[in-house]
Amino acid sequence: MKYLENAIKFIAKHFIIAIPLFISTAITALIGGTVSGGFTNKLFEILPQMKGGVNYLSDPASITRFFASAAAVTGAGFLGFILTLIVTPATYGMVNKALNEDKSDLNEFVPQLKDNFVKYILYWVGNIVVWVILGIAAFLIVLLLALISKIAPWLGIFFGVLIALAAIVVVVLIAINLVLWFPAMVIDNMDVIAALKRSYTLVKKNFWMILGINLLVGIVASLASLILGILAGIPLLGPIILSVIPTASTFIIIVFHMMYYKCENNQPSAT
Repeated sequence: MKYLENAIKFIAKHFIIAIPLFISTAITALIGGTVSGGFTNKLFEILPQMKGGVNYLSDPASITRFFASAAAVTGAGFLGFILTLIVTPATYGMVNKALNEDKSDLNEFVPQLKDNFVKYILYWVGNIVVWVILGIAAFLIVLLLALISKIAPWLGIFFGVLIALAAIVVVVLIAINLVLWFPAMVIDNMDVIAALKRSYTLVKKNFWMILGINLLVGIVASLASLILGILAGIPLLGPIILSVIPTASTFIIIVFHMMYYKCENNQPSAT
């Protein structure tokens, strides 16, 4: 727990560098909540008509509003994606600088973005490759399971349950073993493959501790969001206030991973 305690102390001292992350989260929540609410309303207008056999296409204005809402939802999602591409690498860079020099401020945002943007893109593409490979493997297993089910239905159900449980375990194992991937690229300027290997090497030393802290932060954040969910109904102000929770949890995890990497990476290897 020392890493979590140190991360919280770090955040109390350097909370200023979490502001871009908060702004990004708040903008995404504010715009996303507004447009998705409008899209949901339009969807609920159309579905009863379709169920009742009414040709909703006969009302051009209605279908135009529906597609406009759908486009707005897509646009909000794209905006959130762009903000993530900008804010995340800069935040990791500012945290790294603060850990190295015990000082960092928002003036470092642009320089750190320049230093880490390409790294983040490579890391992002690398993640896609890893999960696509995993998805292909899962697809092949599902095909095999479907074949088994045709031959022996009860055996197919048995293997289906086992495979579902195994899939959960595999996803958790892979996700946790990748948490130090980007920190390695930022801190040690490693390439994608070398950073991936380093992440696996360092995570396996304290896998359960890392998993536990990630789960703890996630559970606390979820409970806090649930408790404060009543504020979501407040126009404009509600989503902004609620954005504090995911911002805090994300920032804690970033700092925790960076601290853990810097500490464990400097430990002498066992021989």
